[in-house]
Amino acid sequence: MDQTNGRRRVGIAGVDKVSWGEHVCVFFDTQGELLDLCVPFIKAGLEDNEFCMWITGEPVTEQRAFEALQGVLPNAHQYFAEKRLEILPYEQWYLGSGVFDSQIVIDNWVSKARYIEAKGFAGIRITGNPLWLESEEDWAKFSTYEETLHQAIRNERIIALCTYPMKICESRSMLNTLSAHSSTLFPRGDQWQRLVLSSR
Repeated sequence: MDQTNGRRRVGIAGVDKVSWGEHVCVFFDTQGELLDLCVPFIKAGLEDNEFCMWITGEPVTEQRAFEALQGVLPNAHQYFAEKRLEILPYEQWYLGSGVFDSQIVIDNWVSKARYIEAKGFAGIRITGNPLWLESEEDWAKFSTYEETLHQAIRNERIIALCTYPMKICESRSMLNTLSAHSSTLFPRGDQWQRLVLSSR
């Protein structure tokens, strides 16, 4: 498949290829919307020899995520066995030490990228759901993390899709989130459209 000039398939209906270092955000309402985003996104990455990680949160559990992937990839279990796919809850990745520490999470991303590169994968594809965000302090810390991550992955073979439940978002937090990403997706009919926010 054609991946010239570092352009990668996104997999999501209506969205064209993107470059490595792409940092996308999207706000969703329902479980169906979240699955419509994450399942084809992960599927495309696995098919294109990328290591994929899905960090889950309500309304999609680890089990539901795996079942949804099996629906489009009958051999999904093989990707687990070959250590090409990880699905884990947000508590494990973002709150592993009991609290959110942005530096630990970013260090883990960069370490994961180096590991994947050494294993011969084309790159790493990640999607995550920061469900725990509640207080202004939580949002402030996570916004700083997103801004730092934005800079950290811009020259890496990483594509990130950050999914935000609408129910936890307020206008100010949404604006801060958009400013820390290179693009966003919004629904248009039965497809999605990508809006470029910055040149990274």
